[in-house]
Formats: sequence, structure tokens, C-alpha cells
Amino acid sequence: MIFHFTLLLWSLIFSAGLWFVAQGEVVLGWSWYLYTIGPLALISIIAARRVTHRTVDAAIPMLLSVTAPVLLSLIDAPLERELFVMIAGVMYYLGLLALYRLHYAPTDQTAQSMLSVAVMSAVFFYYAGIYGFYVNFNFPIWGLMLLFLSGTAAASYQTFVVRGRKERRRALSYSLVIGIIMGEVAWALGFWPFGYLTTGAIALVLYAILWDIAFDVFHRELSIRRVALRILFFLGLILLLLFSTPWNILA
Repeated sequence: MIFHFTLLLWSLIFSAGLWFVAQGEVVLGWSWYLYTIGPLALISIIAARRVTHRTVDAAIPMLLSVTAPVLLSLIDAPLERELFVMIAGVMYYLGLLALYRLHYAPTDQTAQSMLSVAVMSAVFFYYAGIYGFYVNFNFPIWGLMLLFLSGTAAASYQTFVVRGRKERRRALSYSLVIGIIMGEVAWALGFWPFGYLTTGAIALVLYAILWDIAFDVFHRELSIRRVALRILFFLGLILLLLFSTPWNILA
């Protein structure tokens, strides 16, 4: 099943809210972010409760709700904003659909794959948006690290707990470890001469490596050969990003 009317309705509500944000005047300030993020976050909590009857499942929709307005504020072209709203809406629906299917069939591999795609998209939006906020505002590096830690841990916990509901404490431990490592990565990224999209992509690749290893260990499916091949592949992606991106050294 890839179509569900209730999930589509909530996704359209989210997309409509984000579209109204895109059409309005962007005023870069704390009040603007609070007024835009608040309603979207409330929509995500209600949607998760209606879909799976569990507030904990709001982590991924909430991450999109928090990040989408931040990343949207960094996009200038109207057409690109509308395209971003469409992409965010699709990822929102995909995340809700995966959570719905996993709620009734925790071993559904297709739903797990859909959730992974939604999580990786949400995490990329999160890293790019938060780093863009850090670059454009007088935001402390410790705040960047804390946001990387908390967002990463929340997203990771969501992927672990859907299949291991009886091992929530273990899932939380794994998620916190990944979050702490990505928090340290955020400190290093704070000194890199790249834009927010490149930095977000590199952070996502590093997160994917950590999450892939932790996910296999959590489900006791670890293969050293597979891990080595995936690490080489992901490192190749990072090198490709570094060589194809202009290095803008900021004074």
C-alpha cells in the first residue's frame, strides 16, 4: 500500500502551511521562526497521534516541521521555494506512510526502506538548515553542536525503535552515541569554508556511515565486509563533494 487518504490529508495540510510561509515575507528573526515552526510542529504531533497513536512517532515529522522553515528562509528564488515545498511534502507523506505501515507490521522491509529515505531527507534538511542558520546569524558553536546532537539522536531513535520496541533503552543509547559523535562533527564543520548545502551533504554522508553501522549492530546483522564496502562508497561521495565544490575561504 502506497496510498492512504488520511496520511495524504495531513501531508497536504503540512504542505499548505509551508506554502503559506513561502508566499509570505521572510523576516529573519526568532519571532518569525517561532510563528512558522510552532503551527507546523503542532500539525506533526496531531498527525502522528492520529496515525500511530504514539507521540514518539512524531520525531521525523517534527524534524521536518522544524527544519523546513529554516531552510526555506535561506532560499531566495520563488520557484525554488515552491519546489522545496513540494519535496518536503512528499518526504512528509513518505515518513507518515512508513510509520503507519511499521506500526502494524514492524518487520515490513519496504516500510523500513521508506522510513530510511524520509529520515535521511529530514536529516539533510536539518543539517543544511541549522548550519545555514549558524553561518548567517551570530549563533554560538556550542548551540550548533547541541542542535546536531539532539536532532540526530531523535531521528536515529525513531529508526531503531520501530523494530525494537522492547529495546527502547538500548535504542536510546545507540541514538545518543550517534548524536554525540555528530555533535563533535558539527564543531569541526563550523570551521569549513563551504556553504550550507555542501556542509549539510557532507554531514549527511558521515551520519549515514554511523547510522548504517549502528543499525546493523542493533539488529545483530553486522557484516565487516559490507561495512567496509559501504564506508569506502560513502568516503568516495565525500571526496566527490569536496572536489566539485568551490572553496570559499572566509576571513
